[in-house]
Amino acid sequence: MAIKTYEKGDSTHITPNFRAREFDCKGSGCCDQTKIDEKLVGFLQKIRDRFGKPVYILSGYRCPAHNGNTANASKTSKHLQGMAADVTIDGVEPLKIAQYAESIGVLGIGHYDDFVHLDTREKKAFWYSHNQVYRRSFLGYALQEFVCDVQKAIGAKVDGIAGPETLSKTPTISRWRNRKHPVVAAVQKRLYALGYTVVGEVDGIAGRKFDTAVRKFQKEHNCVVEGVITAGEKTWKCLLGEG
Repeated sequence: MAIKTYEKGDSTHITPNFRAREFDCKGSGCCDQTKIDEKLVGFLQKIRDRFGKPVYILSGYRCPAHNGNTANASKTSKHLQGMAADVTIDGVEPLKIAQYAESIGVLGIGHYDDFVHLDTREKKAFWYSHNQVYRRSFLGYALQEFVCDVQKAIGAKVDGIAGPETLSKTPTISRWRNRKHPVVAAVQKRLYALGYTVVGEVDGIAGRKFDTAVRKFQKEHNCVVEGVITAGEKTWKCLLGEG
Protein backbone atom coordinates (compact mmCIF):
# COMPACT_ATOMS: atom_id res chain seq x y z
CA MET A 1 0.00 0.00 0.00
CA ALA A 2 1.10 3.57 -0.64
CA ILE A 3 0.03 7.19 -0.56
CA LYS A 4 -0.82 8.35 -4.06
CA THR A 5 -1.58 11.77 -5.48
CA TYR A 6 -4.58 12.40 -7.75
CA GLU A 7 -5.86 15.47 -9.52
CA LYS A 8 -8.80 17.00 -7.70
CA GLY A 9 -12.04 15.71 -9.20
CA ASP A 10 -10.49 12.48 -10.50
CA SER A 11 -13.22 9.83 -10.82
CA THR A 12 -10.82 6.87 -10.81
CA HIS A 13 -12.04 3.88 -8.81
CA ILE A 14 -9.50 2.99 -6.13
CA THR A 15 -11.67 0.12 -4.87
CA PRO A 16 -15.07 -1.10 -6.13
CA ASN A 17 -17.00 1.44 -4.05
CA PHE A 18 -14.63 4.38 -3.67
CA ARG A 19 -13.46 6.96 -6.20
CA ALA A 20 -10.51 9.31 -5.74
CA ARG A 21 -12.73 12.42 -5.86
CA GLU A 22 -14.55 11.34 -2.70
CA PHE A 23 -11.37 12.13 -0.74
CA ASP A 24 -10.89 15.60 -2.26
CA CYS A 25 -10.06 18.47 0.06
CA LYS A 26 -13.25 20.35 0.97
CA GLY A 27 -11.54 23.72 0.86
CA SER A 28 -12.49 26.14 -1.91
CA GLY A 29 -9.78 27.31 -4.30
CA CYS A 30 -6.98 26.18 -2.00
CA CYS A 31 -5.50 23.19 -3.84
CA ASP A 32 -5.80 21.09 -6.98
CA GLN A 33 -4.45 17.71 -5.86
CA THR A 34 -5.57 15.00 -3.46
CA LYS A 35 -3.37 12.63 -1.45
CA ILE A 36 -4.86 9.23 -0.62
CA ASP A 37 -3.45 6.33 1.36
CA GLU A 38 -4.50 3.11 -0.38
CA LYS A 39 -4.44 1.31 2.96
CA LEU A 40 -7.12 3.69 4.26
CA VAL A 41 -9.32 3.01 1.25
CA GLY A 42 -8.87 -0.71 1.81
CA PHE A 43 -10.18 -0.36 5.35
CA LEU A 44 -13.12 1.73 4.16
CA GLN A 45 -14.01 -0.89 1.56
CA LYS A 46 -14.10 -3.55 4.28
CA ILE A 47 -16.41 -1.32 6.33
CA ARG A 48 -18.61 -0.76 3.24
CA ASP A 49 -18.78 -4.52 2.68
CA ARG A 50 -19.55 -5.23 6.34
CA PHE A 51 -22.52 -2.86 6.65
CA GLY A 52 -23.73 -3.10 3.07
CA LYS A 53 -24.37 0.65 2.85
CA PRO A 54 -22.53 3.65 1.37
CA VAL A 55 -19.78 5.14 3.52
CA TYR A 56 -19.91 8.93 3.29
CA ILE A 57 -16.58 10.72 3.56
CA LEU A 58 -17.16 13.99 5.39
CA SER A 59 -13.49 14.90 5.32
CA GLY A 60 -10.67 13.11 3.52
CA TYR A 61 -7.51 14.84 2.38
CA ARG A 62 -6.93 18.37 3.70
CA CYS A 63 -4.37 20.69 2.21
CA PRO A 64 -2.44 22.84 4.74
CA ALA A 65 -4.58 25.90 4.02
CA HIS A 66 -7.89 24.10 4.59
CA ASN A 67 -6.59 22.23 7.62
CA GLY A 68 -5.52 25.53 9.15
CA ASN A 69 -9.07 26.85 8.74
CA THR A 70 -10.71 23.73 10.17
CA ALA A 71 -11.94 23.98 13.77
CA ASN A 72 -10.17 21.70 16.26
CA ALA A 73 -7.82 20.40 13.55
CA SER A 74 -4.34 19.34 14.66
CA LYS A 75 -1.33 20.89 12.94
CA THR A 76 -0.05 17.32 12.49
CA SER A 77 -3.40 15.88 11.36
CA LYS A 78 -3.25 12.63 9.38
CA HIS A 79 -5.66 14.32 6.95
CA LEU A 80 -2.71 16.39 5.71
CA GLN A 81 -1.00 13.22 4.50
CA GLY A 82 -4.08 11.62 2.99
CA MET A 83 -4.06 9.02 5.75
CA ALA A 84 -7.39 9.90 7.39
CA ALA A 85 -11.10 10.11 6.73
CA ASP A 86 -14.06 11.24 8.82
CA VAL A 87 -16.96 9.01 7.86
CA THR A 88 -20.60 8.26 8.52
CA ILE A 89 -23.10 5.62 7.38
CA ASP A 90 -26.84 6.25 7.31
CA GLY A 91 -28.61 4.22 9.96
CA VAL A 92 -25.41 2.96 11.59
CA GLU A 93 -24.28 4.29 14.96
CA PRO A 94 -20.75 5.75 14.94
CA LEU A 95 -19.82 3.40 17.78
CA LYS A 96 -20.64 0.39 15.59
CA ILE A 97 -18.36 1.73 12.88
CA ALA A 98 -15.59 2.33 15.42
CA GLN A 99 -15.98 -1.17 16.83
CA TYR A 100 -15.79 -2.81 13.43
CA ALA A 101 -12.84 -0.64 12.40
CA GLU A 102 -10.99 -1.78 15.51
CA SER A 103 -11.83 -5.40 14.71
CA ILE A 104 -10.11 -5.17 11.30
CA GLY A 105 -6.97 -3.54 12.64
CA VAL A 106 -7.45 0.23 12.21
CA LEU A 107 -5.09 1.86 14.73
CA GLY A 108 -6.30 5.47 14.58
CA ILE A 109 -9.96 5.79 15.63
CA GLY A 110 -11.84 8.79 16.97
CA HIS A 111 -15.47 8.23 18.00
CA TYR A 112 -17.60 11.37 17.79
CA ASP A 113 -21.35 11.84 18.27
CA ASP A 114 -22.16 11.93 14.56
CA PHE A 115 -19.12 10.53 12.73
CA VAL A 116 -16.00 8.42 13.11
CA HIS A 117 -12.44 9.48 12.37
CA LEU A 118 -10.26 6.72 10.93
CA ASP A 119 -6.57 6.91 10.05
CA THR A 120 -3.68 4.63 9.18
CA ARG A 121 -1.15 5.63 11.82
CA GLU A 122 1.18 2.85 12.94
CA LYS A 123 0.81 3.32 16.70
CA LYS A 124 -2.59 2.79 18.30
CA ALA A 125 -4.61 5.85 19.37
CA PHE A 126 -8.31 5.62 20.25
CA TRP A 127 -10.34 8.53 21.61
CA TYR A 128 -13.85 9.89 22.13
CA SER A 129 -15.17 13.37 21.25
CA HIS A 130 -13.34 16.59 20.44
CA ASN A 131 -11.86 16.53 23.94
CA GLN A 132 -10.05 13.37 22.78
CA VAL A 133 -10.86 11.32 25.85
CA TYR A 134 -8.59 8.25 25.78
CA ARG A 135 -10.18 4.90 25.02
CA ARG A 136 -8.34 1.61 25.43
CA SER A 137 -10.85 -0.11 23.18
CA PHE A 138 -14.26 0.40 21.61
CA LEU A 139 -14.94 -3.30 22.01
CA GLY A 140 -15.68 -5.10 25.23
CA TYR A 141 -13.00 -7.50 24.03
CA ALA A 142 -10.23 -5.87 22.03
CA LEU A 143 -8.63 -7.46 18.98
CA GLN A 144 -5.15 -7.73 20.49
CA GLU A 145 -6.53 -9.32 23.64
CA PHE A 146 -8.42 -11.84 21.51
CA VAL A 147 -5.31 -12.67 19.50
CA CYS A 148 -3.35 -13.24 22.70
CA ASP A 149 -6.06 -15.53 24.08
CA VAL A 150 -6.11 -17.52 20.84
CA GLN A 151 -2.33 -17.82 20.90
CA LYS A 152 -2.42 -19.13 24.47
CA ALA A 153 -5.12 -21.65 23.60
CA ILE A 154 -3.32 -23.03 20.55
CA GLY A 155 0.22 -22.97 21.89
CA ALA A 156 1.57 -20.22 19.62
CA LYS A 157 3.92 -17.42 20.63
CA VAL A 158 1.89 -14.91 22.66
CA ASP A 159 2.63 -11.49 21.15
CA GLY A 160 -0.80 -10.19 20.11
CA ILE A 161 0.19 -10.29 16.44
CA ALA A 162 -1.83 -12.57 14.17
CA GLY A 163 1.04 -13.68 11.97
CA PRO A 164 1.63 -16.83 9.91
CA GLU A 165 2.57 -18.94 12.96
CA THR A 166 -0.68 -18.13 14.74
CA LEU A 167 -2.81 -18.82 11.67
CA SER A 168 -1.00 -22.10 10.98
CA LYS A 169 -1.83 -23.41 14.44
CA THR A 170 -5.51 -22.51 14.47
CA PRO A 171 -7.77 -25.56 14.77
CA THR A 172 -10.99 -26.37 12.97
CA ILE A 173 -13.87 -25.80 15.38
CA SER A 174 -17.62 -26.24 15.06
CA ARG A 175 -20.53 -27.78 16.95
CA TRP A 176 -19.41 -31.13 15.50
CA ARG A 177 -15.63 -30.90 15.73
CA ASN A 178 -13.39 -29.72 18.57
CA ARG A 179 -16.51 -28.25 20.16
CA LYS A 180 -14.78 -28.01 23.56
CA HIS A 181 -11.37 -26.88 22.34
CA PRO A 182 -9.78 -24.26 24.68
CA VAL A 183 -10.00 -21.64 21.91
CA VAL A 184 -13.81 -21.82 21.69
CA ALA A 185 -14.31 -19.50 24.67
CA ALA A 186 -12.15 -16.80 23.07
CA VAL A 187 -14.10 -17.08 19.81
CA GLN A 188 -17.39 -16.81 21.71
CA LYS A 189 -16.18 -13.62 23.41
CA ARG A 190 -14.95 -12.23 20.11
CA LEU A 191 -18.23 -12.89 18.30
CA TYR A 192 -20.22 -11.31 21.13
CA ALA A 193 -17.97 -8.21 21.15
CA LEU A 194 -18.47 -7.82 17.40
CA GLY A 195 -22.24 -7.73 17.86
CA TYR A 196 -23.12 -11.36 17.24
CA THR A 197 -24.83 -11.61 20.60
CA VAL A 198 -26.83 -14.64 19.48
CA VAL A 199 -23.70 -16.61 20.44
CA GLY A 200 -24.95 -16.41 24.03
CA GLU A 201 -22.93 -16.96 27.18
CA VAL A 202 -19.24 -17.82 27.11
CA ASP A 203 -19.18 -21.45 28.22
CA GLY A 204 -16.37 -22.81 26.05
CA ILE A 205 -18.71 -25.14 24.18
CA ALA A 206 -19.57 -24.74 20.49
CA GLY A 207 -23.27 -25.51 20.39
CA ARG A 208 -26.29 -24.39 18.36
CA LYS A 209 -25.94 -20.71 19.29
CA PHE A 210 -22.26 -20.81 18.39
CA ASP A 211 -23.15 -22.30 15.02
CA THR A 212 -25.75 -19.59 14.34
CA ALA A 213 -23.37 -16.78 15.29
CA VAL A 214 -20.55 -18.20 13.16
CA ARG A 215 -22.85 -18.49 10.14
CA LYS A 216 -23.96 -14.86 10.50
CA PHE A 217 -20.34 -13.76 10.82
CA GLN A 218 -19.37 -15.77 7.76
CA LYS A 219 -22.21 -14.37 5.68
CA GLU A 220 -21.32 -10.78 6.53
CA HIS A 221 -17.61 -11.32 5.85
CA ASN A 222 -18.03 -13.10 2.51
CA CYS A 223 -16.83 -16.44 3.86
CA VAL A 224 -18.24 -19.85 3.05
CA VAL A 225 -21.35 -20.05 5.24
CA GLU A 226 -21.11 -23.46 6.90
CA GLY A 227 -20.86 -22.88 10.66
CA VAL A 228 -17.37 -24.34 10.63
CA ILE A 229 -14.26 -22.27 11.41
CA THR A 230 -11.72 -24.18 9.36
CA ALA A 231 -8.08 -24.25 10.42
CA GLY A 232 -6.05 -21.52 8.73
CA GLU A 233 -8.86 -20.43 6.42
CA LYS A 234 -10.74 -17.16 5.78
CA THR A 235 -13.08 -17.19 8.80
CA TRP A 236 -10.08 -17.42 11.12
CA LYS A 237 -8.34 -14.64 9.18
CA CYS A 238 -11.39 -12.38 9.54
CA LEU A 239 -11.74 -13.11 13.25
CA LEU A 240 -8.06 -12.31 13.74
CA GLY A 241 -8.37 -9.02 11.85
CA GLU A 242 -6.44 -10.28 8.85
CA GLY A 243 -9.29 -11.01 6.45
